[in-house]
Amino acid sequence: MDIGNILMAVLVFGVMVCVYIFLYLMNKKTPKPEECEDLRADCSGCKDFACANHPSHHE
Repeated sequence: MDIGNILMAVLVFGVMVCVYIFLYLMNKKTPKPEECEDLRADCSGCKDFACANHPSHHE
């Protein structure tokens, strides 16, 4: 393996990590739209207790 190929791979990987971190931080700064702040489903509950919208989780 050539040292140039290894350095290029490390550089490309580093750029991808930096882009990911930058986009993650920008996404965290973005405020939620006003209509999307409380998105609870209006359900009375079914037999699926693993569902995050089941009323037993909000007691």
